[in-house]
Amino acid sequence: MMRNSWMRKPTRLGLSFTGVLCMGMWGCGGSTEVGDAVVVPPPGSGTPAASTASHAAPTAAPGAGSTAAAPAATPDASPVKAEGWGTLKGQIVLSGDAPAAKTLVEPGKAAKDPEVCAVGAPILSQRLVVDAGTKGVKNVLVYIPKPTAVNPEAKKTASEAKVIFDQTKCIFEPHVLVALADVPITLKSSDTVNHNVNIKLKNSPGNKLLGPGASDTVTTSGAERTPGMVTCDIHPWMQAWWMILDSPYFAVTDDKGNFEIKNVPAGTQKVVVWQEALTGNGFVTSPAGEDVNVKPNDTTAKNYTIDVAKLRAE
Repeated sequence: MMRNSWMRKPTRLGLSFTGVLCMGMWGCGGSTEVGDAVVVPPPGSGTPAASTASHAAPTAAPGAGSTAAAPAATPDASPVKAEGWGTLKGQIVLSGDAPAAKTLVEPGKAAKDPEVCAVGAPILSQRLVVDAGTKGVKNVLVYIPKPTAVNPEAKKTASEAKVIFDQTKCIFEPHVLVALADVPITLKSSDTVNHNVNIKLKNSPGNKLLGPGASDTVTTSGAERTPGMVTCDIHPWMQAWWMILDSPYFAVTDDKGNFEIKNVPAGTQKVVVWQEALTGNGFVTSPAGEDVNVKPNDTTAKNYTIDVAKLRAE
């Protein structure tokens, strides 16, 4: 009688998993403005640590008649934790004098709906709005696209934000909007004329007509790699920018160029700064971000300067 002998090779399965949590529709369209600015007169604990778990399945012992199989490993799906959280704040300033703002529509001379658009004051380009006293730049986007961890409070705040995109006196408000993906955005018209919101995002494009005083809601899906333009086909001078992220760490600078982002994981984070008037697709930093070491349980100050020489010419 023949005796069969089976030899099994050892089986070994090792898995390592690190859980990291991060963050149509529809306008009025026109050409991009370049080389203009609005000058506002001055008024009278520890580094983050990733939670990593490795699971190794036992190896079957080789030998005749051995049939033991390695059990499957189950990854640890627990979220990454940071050893402390901090606040990142700073100011974005222009390195020199801002170019003169371009007038888009003179009062009473709007090609469409002059009784509503540019009434009492001209409509000026908002592509570069600079405070005369501080040289702070308004409407600059600051964000952390890939944080090393996500604070639950930061995620909750961004997820529950009431995001409104208005049209008033034939101007989009805000000029730069940033929101967490899947958060509803309310489209609103405070005007007594028709507008349309033409959203040119790669993941969530669309075009939505709004009648006088109307409102609607849109929800974007998926984070964008770069901001997308929003325009109005009825009033071609109307332009704005939307940025959708899957990270809750973002801000848009105020009239003085100031920004603040709270509950940032401590340690080195890649911070991205974007302003529409700049060459290189508007990035002040690298598109991937610039390293900033965020201090735990403290405020980290980081300022940025926009080089006038790098503004796109009209």
